[in-house]
Amino acid sequence: MGAFFFCVFLGIAGFNAPVDEPHSYSAGRTLCAEQDAMLLVLVHGSDWHPFSERLFLEVWTQEDFTGQLGEGFVLSDVDILQTTDKAKGGPNTERNKGWKKKGSGLRTYPAVLAYTETGTLIGSRQGRQLPKDLAEAQKTLAAFSVSCLRWRELTKAMEHARESGEGAQELALLIEREALDLDPSATLLADIKRLDPTDTSGHHARLSFPKWTTVVQQATAEAKGGKGAEAEQRLKAMLSNSAYTPDQRAVIQLALGSSYRRWEGHDTQAAACFQAAFAEAPDSVSGQAGRRLYLSSYAGPSLEFGWTKRHLVAKNTTWIIEDLPTDLEAGNYSLRLNLTRGKALTIASARLMIGEDIRVHIVQTSTLNKSQRECVLEFNLPEALAGATLHLLLDGGAAGTGTIAWARVD
Repeated sequence: MGAFFFCVFLGIAGFNAPVDEPHSYSAGRTLCAEQDAMLLVLVHGSDWHPFSERLFLEVWTQEDFTGQLGEGFVLSDVDILQTTDKAKGGPNTERNKGWKKKGSGLRTYPAVLAYTETGTLIGSRQGRQLPKDLAEAQKTLAAFSVSCLRWRELTKAMEHARESGEGAQELALLIEREALDLDPSATLLADIKRLDPTDTSGHHARLSFPKWTTVVQQATAEAKGGKGAEAEQRLKAMLSNSAYTPDQRAVIQLALGSSYRRWEGHDTQAAACFQAAFAEAPDSVSGQAGRRLYLSSYAGPSLEFGWTKRHLVAKNTTWIIEDLPTDLEAGNYSLRLNLTRGKALTIASARLMIGEDIRVHIVQTSTLNKSQRECVLEFNLPEALAGATLHLLLDGGAAGTGTIAWARVD
């Protein structure tokens, strides 16, 4: 379709004003300034982006959606055409007057951008943040509008606190506003510094935390350059600051472990830090990186990495498979070992244990060698186990490599 702009101001005299005329982006900006309202702009492409056009026609222009938003908004849209037909593109360009992509906050299509009455971008929902299911997209946008309204309330409360000289209250409101799923304020760190010069609250440290790669690379470089002690001191001081989030603490532990890893004689500390990174935030990038580094370089054999030449294979050696799922349902399971390199490995027995208590004990001597590279141990669990560990007792062998797989078979 050709360019079409829709704008409705909500909240005049305490009720939703009717849709009386379409408004362009520039007209929407004018209304916002006059009415002290926020501007929501849908950026779509009517001649090339079908989903954005459905969002415009079936959500953005519908009264059930505009009514959901409540008071204090002006809605407008910007239609970005790809046509080279001047008859169609000319009027659209005219109606888009005042809109500039650069600096708008637009990253992808479709996009809903929220601006203050002065034109400051406070947040957006773009691309995959807007579900393809239109009912879900409408819910997403309604929730977005609630966050915008809360941003406005908090901003006004901050202004009042500043005028009243209530610095602690202003700081608390600022941090609450920052927690909204909107864009960070461009003056956030400067405002925190003004309100809490010594960072007693720790907010400045937490909100100015660098990218995780920067922290890790810096610590690793320090250790490689013979400054492991300096890195250790700095990172331990960071860990003593309770302001950091679990994800950030995982980054610090990963960085400290990476420093120890490059620092001769500190393998034990490195392993402990990588484990701590995973414990701090198991699902984070740094937590998972810590787990993998621990398993691949310091732990015993594992399901993820198998066994390598660094693992002992002497008679009466016990391997503890540390990445076995700790909670197991009742049923039948198989443990499959495959020798990929090496002369031989002999398994004397296998145990599933909870603490020091043996819950399943399999005595089955299995020898892996060049002619028989694989063995399978079968486990029957009559009841569920929580906190289980798997122990393999060896009866000797030669250094080599292999894989270990655990699977439920029923």
